[in-house]
Amino acid sequence: MNKPDVGRIKDRHIEICLREDVQSKASNGFGAYQLVADLPDFSFDEIDTSCELFGKTLSMPLLISPLTGGGQESLRINKNLARVAQQLNIAMAVGSQVIMLKHPETLPSFHVRDVAPDVLLFANLGLAHLNYGLDAQGCLKAVESINAQALIFYVNPLQEVFQKAGMTNFEGLLVKLRTLCETFPCPIIVKEVGFGLSQNMLMKLKNTGITAVDVAGKGGTNWARVEQFLNQDLQIGAYEEFGTATAEALQYAMATMPQEVAVFASGGIRTGVEIAKALAMGAQCVGMGLPFLKWAHQSVDAAVEGVNQLSQELKIAMWYTGSKTTEELRGKIVSSPPA
Repeated sequence: MNKPDVGRIKDRHIEICLREDVQSKASNGFGAYQLVADLPDFSFDEIDTSCELFGKTLSMPLLISPLTGGGQESLRINKNLARVAQQLNIAMAVGSQVIMLKHPETLPSFHVRDVAPDVLLFANLGLAHLNYGLDAQGCLKAVESINAQALIFYVNPLQEVFQKAGMTNFEGLLVKLRTLCETFPCPIIVKEVGFGLSQNMLMKLKNTGITAVDVAGKGGTNWARVEQFLNQDLQIGAYEEFGTATAEALQYAMATMPQEVAVFASGGIRTGVEIAKALAMGAQCVGMGLPFLKWAHQSVDAAVEGVNQLSQELKIAMWYTGSKTTEELRGKIVSSPPA
């Protein structure tokens, strides 16, 4: 990739996500579940949405999912997202830093500590890159160069196979991940990118030593659609059914992963009620991507307004279930009866 073109695809991804229909046509699965009502024994004003995550107290269990980095528009959006995270005390991840490791001149588009010195910040790399030159030193550089507290590895076999120059050698990745986890100095999280961590995938990840998984299920941004907009010759219709809905993947994760492994939920979550449902099912944190991208593209104020709406919806859901804290939400959910 020539230097003038380094960030072109990254900015093109943003443009596609903002202008085109990249939302999955499938449900995230939370409609099949219902929160259980209970009588509150406290004042609404006492509701506390805060949580502890990796030694940091957040105002609510919300993560700005990995979105972008490497382009000119990436820089503006990441700075806006970071300002929101700092102002509201929520967590944030940057987009894939592989481009940053190859092209150090793109570092400014990932560097957000100047506007967000206190946020819980996640670095982000592709797991497949461990088979394409990425080593432990590179992983540590991705974390340290942006002063992050944890590292997310995204695993995206379906997206990679749709890319023109996709990285499709996944051989031995679990062994490399396990070896890295043995000595890496900060938490490692593995996430999908919108097709969901299936039960089979979770079984393979459970003994690798990772700190958390993000199920990133079907129901949100469909990255196969994004790739189709980049490559008009690509036909994905036959694969639209692929993926595990977010609620289903979350159930699998809660049943499969060891207790010490935190479970995050993301993938098409759009309301505070859905956040409450994910927490009730056992998620420790909830991630959102596309809404934050659209808000941050508009302005910091738009993103703040969006998060405040989510917070109010979450509080009302907690009030409905008689939950003073997010921890008290756990288990207050049942499968909805069929219509």
